[in-house]
Amino acid sequence: MKQLNSDTRTLLLQNIRQPEKHPVPERYTHGQYQILCRLIKRKRITEKFFLFLLTELYGEKDWKQLSYKQMYELIYILTHYDYKE
Repeated sequence: MKQLNSDTRTLLLQNIRQPEKHPVPERYTHGQYQILCRLIKRKRITEKFFLFLLTELYGEKDWKQLSYKQMYELIYILTHYDYKE
């Protein structure tokens, strides 16, 4: 480790390990499935509205075909959607 003309901050930042990047699964996970189920029950989302969202967002009606990222996006939309309008 060189200590010649470096300040303490630079020395510390040079010795930080980079976080390991975990691969993103291709399919949705069981945890996402559980979150989706709880969200549908809590927000009282109807099947008609759910199928409408799937069709408009992803062009398919089978939620089981969604990828990890698509499921993440769907959960995010259902969580933050304004149901009062």
